[in-house]
Amino acid sequence: MTDHSLFGRLRRMRILPPRDEEIYSHFERISDTVAEAAFLLTELFNPERRNGQELAYQIENCLTRCSQLNESVEDTLARAQQPPFSRSDISQFANDCVHIAKFINHAANRYVIYEIPSSDKEMRELGAIIREACEHIVQAVKSLRRERRIDAFSRAVDQLETRADEIYHGGLHRRFQEIRGDRSNLESRIQKTPATAEPQAILDLITANVEYTRHVAVFFILRQVYAELERAIDSCTDATDTLKRMVADNV
Repeated sequence: MTDHSLFGRLRRMRILPPRDEEIYSHFERISDTVAEAAFLLTELFNPERRNGQELAYQIENCLTRCSQLNESVEDTLARAQQPPFSRSDISQFANDCVHIAKFINHAANRYVIYEIPSSDKEMRELGAIIREACEHIVQAVKSLRRERRIDAFSRAVDQLETRADEIYHGGLHRRFQEIRGDRSNLESRIQKTPATAEPQAILDLITANVEYTRHVAVFFILRQVYAELERAIDSCTDATDTLKRMVADNV
């Protein structure tokens, strides 16, 4: 039993060549940077936060660092004679991480540029899901050096992606129902208003129509933010799928 246990430990030990060490280091740094961007996104969506522009700038810096790390991965691959995993999979994982950071950045930009007064429930829930998914990716990357146990992290991200889809579609449905209700109320008021109505009644209708138009505009703006958040979580599943393929091909 002792010999078998010792043999098992020795087999799991990996003496990393210099190029392998560089690849693992790049992976850890790029996944940490993506997780940082996700954390900043949740801070941006915090209703009590008021420094949205600064947080958006920090998220953009995370995207820049991810792109630079992606270039470092490609440079290391160009110098590596025998990388620890498939070259295409190594490149793909780095690209997946860049995509996560890019979609997080897109969501933050739209949130700030359109000057949305405050995040809604769906934004905060999607932001928290993306943050949790990125933390699973960080842990999965750390496991590559030794155990290479990716399945649990991959399943967790898949479950988060399913939950994110529900929140995304539920949020759009809720907003659409609100708009449809506003429209029905406005049409009812118009029909009930006589042609000889007092000027104040006409002014009230105009005000209600302006408010309805504003709600429609907000809906389309929020839909853009929701869509970028959904793309971010989809990219998280792409990243864990790539990690699973890397490990499966190098057992």
